[in-house]
Amino acid sequence: MKFLKIPENHIYNAYLIESQDEALLVRYAVQFAKKLLIKDDADTPIYVNRGFSSREKWEQSVLRRIENQEHPDFILVRPDKTDSATPVLSVKSIRENVTDTVSVRPYEAEYKIYAILHAEAMNQQAQNAILKTLEEPPQYVVILLLTANRNVFLPTILSRVIEIRAGERDIRETVAAFSKEPWVTETLQFLREIQFRSVAEILEFVRRLTENTVPVRIFFSFLEIIFRDVLCYKSTAFSQLLSMPEAEEVIIRLSNQMSYQKLGEITNLIEQDLFDLRFNVNTELMLEHFFLRLRDPRVTILSQED
Repeated sequence: MKFLKIPENHIYNAYLIESQDEALLVRYAVQFAKKLLIKDDADTPIYVNRGFSSREKWEQSVLRRIENQEHPDFILVRPDKTDSATPVLSVKSIRENVTDTVSVRPYEAEYKIYAILHAEAMNQQAQNAILKTLEEPPQYVVILLLTANRNVFLPTILSRVIEIRAGERDIRETVAAFSKEPWVTETLQFLREIQFRSVAEILEFVRRLTENTVPVRIFFSFLEIIFRDVLCYKSTAFSQLLSMPEAEEVIIRLSNQMSYQKLGEITNLIEQDLFDLRFNVNTELMLEHFFLRLRDPRVTILSQED
């Protein structure tokens, strides 16, 4: 498994990583920590200050201690009770392991990483306790909420984290269901070049979709997965987390072109369109509106380059 490739200017203070596979969540957290804790921006190489004869030996020491959960700047918080069917993460545990220690600066690295396993086991009191840290985190703190269920979190928690979904069985099944459809390839190519499409081309593309009776709900579910992957890649630059690896080139291109503001707008629009499909709406007009908003250059494009 490759290291996470984290853009240096896009380190966020809080991430929520969702998967039903606990071992996978821990592995992602360890790889995330490895990448961050070997960053070296000091004028004097850090391995010299740590008494190592080479950077390679220092990195080996860091990686080994992270894997053994012995690194002082990587704190893996586990539930209070692991011998029961329902894990418990008490407010006392969150305070002792996280909120009461975040003011202590990193001992060795530039960052201090808290990985909270079974974060969904936090009750409302525990979530409120950690919320105060999420609202005003020290610059050096990164919190990873590792969870099997994002739906149990307070909306105020979800609004302050970058969400990543990994290894979702239902997503894989959904992708497999439509990945062989001819409209998928055409849509990916259209999305790849969306910033250059004219209004007439967008209207023609939507006309072809509707004439070929592409199921609109499935189509918007496909778009939801694509733009979830775009946000995932933009946040982590880690292609192994993508739900549609066959669309990697398009996803990377869109992640480079779209701002977080625009991604938020587009994902909200998809959610609203999926909701509106329950009513008697004109699906062709809905699709036209979606692609025109996606192409809108006022807040979309960060760079015209690949």
